[in-house]
Amino acid sequence: MKRAAIAVSACIGMAPVAAFAADWSLNTSQVETIEASDNLFMRTSPAAAIGSYSTLTANAEALMPTSKLNINVDGNYRKFWGPGVEGAPSESLSWGALGHYEHNEKGSSDREYLETNWRQSSTAFALLNEFGVITNTKGFLDRRTFTGGIDRSITNLDSLSLMATSTHTSYEPSGGGTPVTDTLARGSWRHRFSPITALNASSEYERLNYENAQNSQIEIYRNQLGIDATLSPVLSFRGNIGPIYIVTAGGINPLSGIQGTATNTSGTSSLLGWIGNAVLTYRVLKNTTLAIDIAQSVSSSIVGSLYKSDYVTAVLTHNINSLSTISFSASATRTTSTSPTDFASASVTYGYQLTKDLNAQLTYRYQHRFGTSGGSSIDPITNTPTLAGSGPASANSIVLVVSHHYTVLPHGD
Repeated sequence: MKRAAIAVSACIGMAPVAAFAADWSLNTSQVETIEASDNLFMRTSPAAAIGSYSTLTANAEALMPTSKLNINVDGNYRKFWGPGVEGAPSESLSWGALGHYEHNEKGSSDREYLETNWRQSSTAFALLNEFGVITNTKGFLDRRTFTGGIDRSITNLDSLSLMATSTHTSYEPSGGGTPVTDTLARGSWRHRFSPITALNASSEYERLNYENAQNSQIEIYRNQLGIDATLSPVLSFRGNIGPIYIVTAGGINPLSGIQGTATNTSGTSSLLGWIGNAVLTYRVLKNTTLAIDIAQSVSSSIVGSLYKSDYVTAVLTHNINSLSTISFSASATRTTSTSPTDFASASVTYGYQLTKDLNAQLTYRYQHRFGTSGGSSIDPITNTPTLAGSGPASANSIVLVVSHHYTVLPHGD
């Protein structure tokens, strides 16, 4: 809790003294989730289990004439019961604090912003959430992030955004994993050809520095070009595509030979591939919308290991009335780190607004993991597991989510 207090103090310190005389508001939210599954951890030998997830969040916002400050603190408690939990971590507590300060030009979308974030979670649960891997790893994973950026309207048709962020991941105790610093800088430009069409271009540089014996480093270059288009009153499209170039020094890149074209020279390896994303949104009826999302990306996980993701998702949402909605979704995903793993899932969700501040969602979800193609399940740089299992597995789950949002102090009071 001492570190959480320090993080909150740092958040407040980002703002000018005027924030204390600003228009403050205070909001809280409580989210309770109950999940019952015949194979909650996607084991090859399924066993039933029940999971309970409780999240408490508080947000304070200070509004000033040309700026605002947001401070968020949250805590999350997870608990599992049943025969399917045997050999897996049964409970965890995680918490975090975030501060966001931004200055806006009055009457303009131009802004500058600073953000700091601190989070601590169980290392075992971090691996479970990221990869579905069950481990008995002890201790905690700490993440500290600092971010800054600028958004500017260059002309009536052109806008520019610059952003830089750096996250340091460490472990308690220190031998619990490989510390890593992930630093990223991005520049993007947007040009509107017309009220319904815009061109987007972005360039991104990411560097991961690992505190291991080899002082491993990974550099990632992403360059993409895309377009936003409102094709008709009921149809819109957003897409981008471009090359990705990855250079690894002091270690073996887990994606070598899998993603794009790989080359190796004197202790370094590099590979070239492509990434992209396309989203098509179609309003089928007045209250019914279909969204199809296709993407290929390469990202770093919470522990610093690289993985490639290919997926296609379709979501059909229907607003029954002002209080209730129903949605259907289906997806197919291939996740590649040291080896590729294929997943398929489908779900149906019914949501109902019980009161102004209280809503509930009930979901049935089916998931299936296909057998992997073999290969190592340990990331060669971070030495963390990357595969939940090598054999096929399926799960049927019922998930109930109840959310309560309450305004303790509204703006203007």
